[in-house]
Amino acid sequence: MSVNNNSDDMNISELKAELKELIVEECDVDMDASDISDDEYLIGQDSRLNLDSLDALSISLEVKRRYKKHIDSGNETRMALTSVNTLAEFILAD
Repeated sequence: MSVNNNSDDMNISELKAELKELIVEECDVDMDASDISDDEYLIGQDSRLNLDSLDALSISLEVKRRYKKHIDSGNETRMALTSVNTLAEFILAD
C-alpha cells in the first residue's frame, strides 16, 4: 500500500481505504478492511470492532506519522475517531 503524505493530492475514497487498512493493521482487527463501513463506530460499546483506548492511541500515532495530522487528547480525539468518515474529514481539514 502506498502512503501519500500530501493530503491535497489524495481523494477521500483512497484515504478512507487507507484508513481502514491502518485500523486493521495497527489494531489487529480480525476482519478485512473492506468489511469496515465508512460510518460505523470505531470505538466504544456501539462498535463491532472492539477497539479500546490503546487502539485509539495507536491510530492517532499512525495518523500523525503518515499524514502529519496531530490528534489532541480529549474531545477532539473522540470526535476524530468516531468513524472512518470523521477521521478522513479530520485529516483533510485545513
